[in-house]
Amino acid sequence: MATIANVTATGNPGFAIGPNGSTNPVLQADCSVASAATGIKVIGRAAAAGADIIVASSGTNENLKIDAKGSGTVAINTTGTGAITLGAATGVTGALTGTSTSASALAVGANGATNPVLKINANTASVATGLEVVGAAAAAGVAVKAISSGTNENLTVDAKGSGTITLGGTSTGAIALSRATTITGNTAVTGTGTITSTSASALTVGANGATNPVVQVDAATASVATGIKITGADAAAGVALAAISSGTNENMTIDAKGSGTITLGGTSTGGITLTRAVTASSTIAGANSIKSSHATGGVGYATGAGGAVTQATSRTTGVTLNTVSGAITLVSAAGSTTPASFTVTNSAVAATDVIVLSQKSGTDKLSLDVTAVGAGSFEITFNTKSGTTTEQPVINFAVIKAVAA
Repeated sequence: MATIANVTATGNPGFAIGPNGSTNPVLQADCSVASAATGIKVIGRAAAAGADIIVASSGTNENLKIDAKGSGTVAINTTGTGAITLGAATGVTGALTGTSTSASALAVGANGATNPVLKINANTASVATGLEVVGAAAAAGVAVKAISSGTNENLTVDAKGSGTITLGGTSTGAIALSRATTITGNTAVTGTGTITSTSASALTVGANGATNPVVQVDAATASVATGIKITGADAAAGVALAAISSGTNENMTIDAKGSGTITLGGTSTGGITLTRAVTASSTIAGANSIKSSHATGGVGYATGAGGAVTQATSRTTGVTLNTVSGAITLVSAAGSTTPASFTVTNSAVAATDVIVLSQKSGTDKLSLDVTAVGAGSFEITFNTKSGTTTEQPVINFAVIKAVAA
């Protein structure tokens, strides 16, 4: 075969090879640029050493352009099985699609697939899910979302090993969680945490989430405007629990479940202080003494615990009054120094109770004694210390609940 040293040509084509010459050639060289100083240089090498296609030019830096025709596709390495290496910065003006089933379908970093900065794993045989990054105008944010041929897809974000996932580590804006959020591990919040929800389980904490939670916040009331505020303080200064509301006055209800008991101070050893009026609609049992330090309040009964009754026939006629305190008006009669007795039938009295008596009114001074106490009744014995005035004196009584064991 003859050696071609140099070919000088102008025009287009300056060189054409093919069955039809310059008509639809297989290879064509355009030499029509008068000042042409750039071209293609092909370097052959020994077997397994590869071949080079480079730009030949008298200039220092030259671009290399490879084009298909029209909407035809430029294909590189469609029959070879080796990798394609891009050794310098690469810019893509149009869409870029990578078709691969490799665990390293895309690996970006200083060392390629070795410790890459970014890696895409596409080796799932039936892969149909992925990640889409959506850009927007300035100040409109960027979106990262799952894409799939399916209707609903999860998105998992993981650190490696015991590494920490940080959201907003350098930004100064808030982090918004717009949907129900499940936390299975420990969570620490350094800044302010706000949850906006109208759910009956707006916040649930526990091993099983909303199933038997340890703590649950119900925000399902449509016009909800009340809540609980917990205020911390310095050591030994206590912690405060208070109702908060847009209203002026709000009640606070604390409930056990079913017949469960509410315990205050079950493990602490300090006292329990009630600084406001306390209303109990059921029995109060004290395992220790109950005392009052109020100068005028004292310990006793309130309105609703008492009653009044008047004897009907004589001063030995019994009366019935089923209250723990009350007033007994004796029948009108002259006073006598001879003791007389009458029975007060009272279903509130137990046999072990103590009955306290005092004279409320009357001119003659009475000596009053309780001479018998039984289940459902007690006996009052009385006489005048002086005087025989005909009148209707009034005796006050109070029942002190007592036991013999």
